[in-house]
Order: sequence, then structure tokens, then C-alpha cells
Amino acid sequence: MKEFMLGCNYWASNAGTEMWREWDKNVVEEDLKRLSEYGVTHARVFPNWRDFQPIIPIMTSGNNIIEYRLKDEALEHNPYYLSEEMLDRFDVFCDLCDKYNIKLIVGLITGWMSGRTFVPEFLAGRDLFCDTTALILQQKFIAGFVRRFKNRSCICAWDLGNECNCLTRAKSREIAQNWTSIISNAIRANDHTRPVISGMHGLGMENECWTLQDQGFYTDMVTTHPYPYWVEHCSKDYFLDYRTMMHATSQTKLYSDISGRPCLVEEIGTMSPTICNDQCGALFLRANLYSAYINGSEGLLWWCANEQSNLTTVPYTTNMCEVELGMFFEDGTPKPLMKEFCEFADFLNTTKLELPKAQEDAVCILTQEQDQWGVAYMSFCLARQIDVNLRFAYADDGIPDADVYMLPSINGIHVMPAENYKKLQEKVKNGARLYISNDDGFLSGFKALTGVEIVDGNFKNTQGEITLDGEKIEFTRRRNALLQSVGADTVAKDQNGDIAISSFKLGAGEVVYVNFPLERMLLDKNRAFDDNKHKVYEYFFKKELAGKKVVSKNPKVSVTTHVGEDKTYIAVMSYSKNKEKTELEFNGCRADEIFIGNLDELEPFSAVIFSIK
Repeated sequence: MKEFMLGCNYWASNAGTEMWREWDKNVVEEDLKRLSEYGVTHARVFPNWRDFQPIIPIMTSGNNIIEYRLKDEALEHNPYYLSEEMLDRFDVFCDLCDKYNIKLIVGLITGWMSGRTFVPEFLAGRDLFCDTTALILQQKFIAGFVRRFKNRSCICAWDLGNECNCLTRAKSREIAQNWTSIISNAIRANDHTRPVISGMHGLGMENECWTLQDQGFYTDMVTTHPYPYWVEHCSKDYFLDYRTMMHATSQTKLYSDISGRPCLVEEIGTMSPTICNDQCGALFLRANLYSAYINGSEGLLWWCANEQSNLTTVPYTTNMCEVELGMFFEDGTPKPLMKEFCEFADFLNTTKLELPKAQEDAVCILTQEQDQWGVAYMSFCLARQIDVNLRFAYADDGIPDADVYMLPSINGIHVMPAENYKKLQEKVKNGARLYISNDDGFLSGFKALTGVEIVDGNFKNTQGEITLDGEKIEFTRRRNALLQSVGADTVAKDQNGDIAISSFKLGAGEVVYVNFPLERMLLDKNRAFDDNKHKVYEYFFKKELAGKKVVSKNPKVSVTTHVGEDKTYIAVMSYSKNKEKTELEFNGCRADEIFIGNLDELEPFSAVIFSIK
């Protein structure tokens, strides 16, 4: 059975980032014992680069370096420049993790942590991605550390390091790729039996030094660090509102799809009591545990294990958002969120259920010159309100085979390469269905593709309204285009009688065109998912919804279908802070075995998972 990695990021409660210098076995053991008792099975840990490789140069006249040594150590041969004292302490740490059945993800190049750097003094100020000495020392660090600990059974994965894209500023994508390749290959050269995890955050698709595609190429697993406070577009609503609750799942699905690798929610948390209280934090964790599990994440790790408000070193004396992030209070008593950890761990241990991957209903193609993360986020949120599950693709990377495609909120003059655009049109002509919504995007052969032509237009921020299936839906846009049909059917008109949504038969397929940027317009809107914007998606996905075995009529409840070799499972997840009726409709089937939850009503941010006959 594939194990869901349930745990936290760990620094010792007595010392935080200074734990290896201020090593206290008794404190560490008490920490690990407590974590284990509350259901933690995995910990991400950090051999602080500054402490484990305290290298100094030995100089001669003219500042020429004649050799390197360990700071304050003798001349004995040490080809890796690693501190034996620190390595011995990590050995003891592994013994304790074995004792309490905690598996480790080890962040190897930990030179960045909690807003400050921890690099060997000798390397301070250097370009750590390009400087040849820095690159050699990083490879030596990895060789010495991995060879020393690769036989420890508690280590389940090697992480490149903590958010290494923050170590220094990469000057180009090629530099970022080269560094990732060097570090990944150094790990695999010394241990090819464990996965290499990215450990990065804040990745993009285009015009970025650090991309999802590159991390997927060089590593075995990508990672999200989905703190709503830090990630763009995620804090428009309250912490427990639908938009915020969908953040981690949306981003993790996006990262996995674009990189082509499994994805781990490697860090997540509320950041501070300034954001929300402990009860709110507990509900936040509950929602993200069940959502991560249902939607295919490799696991979820909280940031972090222990409170750090009593520590007297940087970053804790300079960065107030780093000190109250623990799973336990300073006296060791559990915060409310630990009840959620225990209950979720009990669910995993009791059911032994491994959900197959959720079925996907459409490929959502993200295009050039748009806010890809923002558009993907809003598209995913809308789709989940009607029980549609999207697969993400990037237009430059090709057009995957599918029956249904989306081009949400296209923008700019490029959109996608001509070769891929032609392939997409051919797939529609051969029977696929295509949704397009337009922000300010250009499409060649527009009339032939959509069955409408743009008569005239202007740039002006406007508000409008359509009526769709008897419901009034408001919209905003910054570019107005007046359309007339050249073969398309009008689905909905705006308040002025102009075409707002059209449908066009193209060969054996269909193109639905939305004359406003449904997804992009929601980015700046508070409580964007409280009304009926999802009705546009409901119209487009009528065929897919009619074919589903189970759907919910409640937009705050999301249904996914998981088809296994011998059973089909249905997972119903509530993204509401209130009790919600599931409002399930069954199509030619009935519920069989229920693994968790109630078929009729869900507690806040809870789930019901069952098989069907």
C-alpha cells in the first residue's frame, strides 16, 4: 500500500535552527515521542549546511588558498569537510526516529531557512549556483552525508534542500537547471534507491528561472508550500472560505500536472495567530488533510512541529511570523489541530484504503501571457463546484489527448505555438469539445474556430449581466467586443442584447465561446464563489455531468470518482465551515461500503468516502 506521508517539518523545541549546535538528545527524544503519539509518521528535517560543513580556507601570502580545513578541527583527512560531531548527532537522531517509527525526508542543502541564510562562512556572498568552489562543496556535502546515512531505514527520501531557489538569485533558467541537475545527480550517484524531492516553492511555467517543467525533469517529486498568506490571489476571502480552502489542492494538482511528477504538500500552516486563531487553524488542517488525500497528494507536512517563541537567536528574534507556528504550545500541550492529526491518522490506519487516482473530465490548457497560476486556481475552483475534475497542461508543452478542452481567460498576442494550436483545432474537428473565455487574447482564424466575428471593440472596464438557464450571472471585463454570428448559436446575451456566450459546431466537435474573462475576473473579487458563476461551467459540462455515477447539487460539496481494478470509489468533500447536506444524486448505482462519513450530511470540512454498486 502506498503510504500517505502524514507529518511535519521538524526543528528541536529547545533550539530551532540551532538544534545541531545546541544538541540535546533528551529534548529531541521527548519531541519525537510526542509527535508519534499524535499520529505523525513523517518528518522533514534539515542538516544545517553552516553547521555540518564548517569549512575554512588556509591562506598563504597574496591571499592564495593552499588547503581547506574544518573550523577548529585537526588535520585528519576529511574529503567531504563534514563535521564528525554533527554527523554523530544525526546518527543519534536517526536512532530516535527508528525508535518512534518516524520516517525522514532529509533536506540536504539547507542554506536557507525561515527568512535567513545558513551557509558556511567561507561561502557568504558567493553565487551558490555558479561559483565553482560552492558547487564542489555542495557535491562533497551530499556525497559524504548520503554515503554515511543511506543505510538508515528511517530515511525515506532526499530533498534537494529547503526552498533552494531562495539561496541566492539565479540569473537564468539555464543556471537554475544546471544547479538542479548537479545536486540531483550527486544524490543519485550515492543513493539511487530513494526518491529525490524538489523542496522548491513558487515555481512557474514561462519567463521564470525556476520552472515546474524543469523540476519535474530533474527530480522524482515536486512540492508545494501553500501558505495562503504568501501566495498570490489566496487571501481575498476569510481563511475558512471556499477560495482559501481550495488553494493547496489547486496548486498541488497544477504542480503535479505541469511537472509530470507526483506532488507533496511539503509545508503548510496558518503562519501566525495574527492570521487566525487555533480553532480556525484546526479546521484549516482538517480540510487540507482530507482534500490532499482525496485529490492525490503524496502527503501533507505541517509547518512546524514546535513553538519557537522562547528562542533567542535569529530568525526568531527578528521575524515575528516564525515563532508561533508549532503543533504544540510551549509547555508541550497539543494545539487543537493535533486532534485533527489523530483522527486522520486513525482513518488511515483503520481503513487501509488507497484511493485510485481521481478521474479527470477535461484538459485545462494554460496559455502564454496570462496569469497562469491565477487562471488555473479560479478554473479549478469553479470546476470543483460542479464536480468536474481538471487536468492542467501548458500550451507550449503540447496538446494531450482528451475529449474536452478548456482555454480559460486567454490573453496577449501569442497564446500558444501555431503547431499546438493547429493540433487543438484538429482534435475539435475530430469530435472534441472546446471552451474558450477571452480576456484580451488573439486567436488566428477566429471566425472559423468560433463561428462568431468581432464587429468592433474597445478597452473599458465594464460590468454586465447575462441570463443562462434562467439565472442571472454578473460579469466584468476590461476589453469589450461586439460579436455577430457567422454560424454559431447564441447561448446567452448580455443586458444590451449582445452575444455573451455562443456555441459552434466545428466538424464533429463543438466550440463554446465566452465573451468575458470568467476566470481572470474572479481574481480580484471577494467572495467570488458565493454566487452562481459556476453555472457557466455547468452549461459547458452538461454532457460530462450527465454521464457521472454520482454528483452533488450542493456547490460547497465536491465529488470525485476513483475507479480501481475491482471497485469504484466516490469521495465527497465539504469545503464549507458549516454543516452541509450532500445532496447526492445517483445515476444507475447505489452506495455500497462506507469507509468514513455520512451520506446525507457532512460536518465542516469533512468527507464521506464509499464504494458503489
